[in-house]
Amino acid sequence: MKTFKSAMLLGLMLCLMLPYMASAQGGSSSNKAIIAKPLSVSLAFDGEELELPSGQYVFEFQSRTYVPVRFVSFALQKTVKWNSDTATVTVAKPTAEEAAALKEQLAGVIAAGEETAAAAAAPVSIRLTAVQASFIFEGKEQALPENQSAYYYKGSIYVPLRFMAEASGAAIKWDSRTGAVTGETAAYQQEQAEAGGSEGSGSAGSGGTQPGTTEGSQPGTGGSGQPGTGGGIVDNTPKLAFEVITSEAEAKLETLKTEATSTLSNLYMTFVAARDEATKEQVKLQAQTEVARIKSDFEAILADTSARLTANGHSTAVIAEYRAAFEKDLATVLSYAESLA
Repeated sequence: MKTFKSAMLLGLMLCLMLPYMASAQGGSSSNKAIIAKPLSVSLAFDGEELELPSGQYVFEFQSRTYVPVRFVSFALQKTVKWNSDTATVTVAKPTAEEAAALKEQLAGVIAAGEETAAAAAAPVSIRLTAVQASFIFEGKEQALPENQSAYYYKGSIYVPLRFMAEASGAAIKWDSRTGAVTGETAAYQQEQAEAGGSEGSGSAGSGGTQPGTTEGSQPGTGGSGQPGTGGGIVDNTPKLAFEVITSEAEAKLETLKTEATSTLSNLYMTFVAARDEATKEQVKLQAQTEVARIKSDFEAILADTSARLTANGHSTAVIAEYRAAFEKDLATVLSYAESLA
């Protein structure tokens, strides 16, 4: 009985990190995984060349090109929200405040040239997990075509490029010859038509609200990479957008979850295979140490994220959400541990 209880407790520890953050995998009814090769691509949205954030890729699978929903939505100046309870991705028109934050974020991912691209070389292959997720674009549910799937990789959900284009209503194209992904919002297309492609309009891709863009089709650069600066340098240390900070935090939490789950899984298997009580006790101690490390690393990530949010003038309410979800899972583990004592 003691051995059974100990094994069950270690098994429960495996659940500690699963639901607390970026849990797209939790919405999947299938553990089907694929191996895909990232593509070398260039991206341009509303006339601006962009770089994919570190750890995100464009890849091809079964003759379909897949793109990360969050990044492409941001590039199209849309907000993205993930509901882990219903496994739903919601893409919507941003509020004025959110739109300003999105412009700041896009300013931070403008392509920096070949040197940066080479430094961020993609891996030979990536392993993605199929997920069952619902998608809502501008209040309307959009279903993936039959026999197509969304995939999950390190905090990001990927969908076929064609689906993303049709669901968002934007003109998104893929050129397999040049490896170029281009996208244009309806607003950008209209502004280009009205401006006739003339330079100095300062309105392309920004709704006509960013003065001082002498490059004609570059949204909100203002000569300093900051929207609406009128060509002058306002601040050499631009504020980071809320989405940038939380996306980076979620990536760190996802990495922590993956590493912790892998380590605890290996310990569990070692425990089950152990033939003597001394080894089992040692494995239990290792598991307890690992859980303590998980908690410590979790707190460190939250402390750093909170500091960055505060420094950039954002609300830190999301920290409470992260902590509440984590502590709920921890409480579940402790409750079961007490009942098994």
